[in-house]
Amino acid sequence: MDNNVWMEILEYARWSASPHNVQPWKIEVVSATEANILYDPIRLLPVEDPTGCFTTAGFGMFIENLSVAAHSKGFKIEEKYTETILDHTKKELTPFAKIKLVKTDDKEIFDRELITERRTSRLPYNGKPVTDDVIRELVKIAMEFGHTFTFSKDMRMINWVLTLNRDTIFYDMNDAESRNEIGLWLRYSAEDAHKKNDGLWAHCMNFPGALMYLFFHTRWLFNFPIINSFVKYLYLQSTSGTRTVAWLSGPFNTPYDWLNAGHMLARLWLCMTKHHVYLHPFGSIITNKKSHKRLREKFNVEEKTNKIWLIVRLGYSKLPPRSLRLSVADILV
Repeated sequence: MDNNVWMEILEYARWSASPHNVQPWKIEVVSATEANILYDPIRLLPVEDPTGCFTTAGFGMFIENLSVAAHSKGFKIEEKYTETILDHTKKELTPFAKIKLVKTDDKEIFDRELITERRTSRLPYNGKPVTDDVIRELVKIAMEFGHTFTFSKDMRMINWVLTLNRDTIFYDMNDAESRNEIGLWLRYSAEDAHKKNDGLWAHCMNFPGALMYLFFHTRWLFNFPIINSFVKYLYLQSTSGTRTVAWLSGPFNTPYDWLNAGHMLARLWLCMTKHHVYLHPFGSIITNKKSHKRLREKFNVEEKTNKIWLIVRLGYSKLPPRSLRLSVADILV
C-alpha cells in the first residue's frame, strides 16, 4: 500500500464541519499506514471557543469521516489521542493526535459519499417534521456514545428556540470581542470565499453579503428600532418552516469527552444526510453566556455531569449551497 489511500480519504474528510468553518487540521503523512494530525493555532477561536471544546469536537468529526472513508478500502482509523489542549498562543503547527490505518472486516453502515453530500441548511424548511423513524435512529446513535438526543415538535418550544437563536446573534454582535473574532471568518462575496476556501460565506449563511457587512461594520445603524426590528424579522424568516428542534446532552467536560462527542456528531450528521434531513446548528446559544443561561432556565437542568452542548433545528429544505473547503494540498504538511 502506498500513500494514495491517505490522499483518497482526505479528499472526503476535508469536507468535515468545524466551528465557523475554520478547518484547523493539518496532516503529516508518516508512512502508508501512519499519520500525524496537527492543529494550526491561527485557526482557533479563543473568544468564541476559549476552551477549544467545539474545535476539538470538530477534530472528532474529521477523524470519524476519515475512518468512514477508509472502510471502502478495507481499513478503519485508530487514533492515539492524549487529551491535547488546543492553545491559540502557539506559534507553529502543533501535534494533536496520531492516527493509523488498520485492516478491518467490520461493515460500515454509512456510504462515504454521504460525507460530501452532507450540508448545513440555513434555508427555510418545508414545514414537515422529521419522521419518527429517523429520530429513533438518531437517538440510538447518541446512546451508543453515551449521550442523549432529545427532540421537540411542539411549536411553542420551536418558536422559543428560534427566537433565542435570533436574539443570540444580537447578543454576540453587541460584544466587541465576539464581533471582531467572528468578523475575521466572514466572507461577504463569492470572490473572497473562493480565494480563502474557509469561513462563513454570506451565500451559505442565506444572508445578503452587503447587509452582513453593514451589520458587522456599522453597528450603530442597527440601534435604530425600525432597522433593528427589520433585521430580526428577516433573520427569523430564514428559519421558517422549522417543525423539529433537538438538543444533545451528555459528558462534555474533558478533551476526551469533546473528541468523543465529535465522533458521534459525525455519525449523526451522516445518518441525517442518508435520510435527506438537514441540520442547522445554533452553536452560539451554547457559547453565549446570556443565551445559555436562558436555555438552562427554560429546560430547568443542572449541567455539572450532563451538559446540553448543542442545540439545532432539523428539517427538509431545497438543496443548500455548500461551504467551501481547503484542498488536500492545503491540509498536508
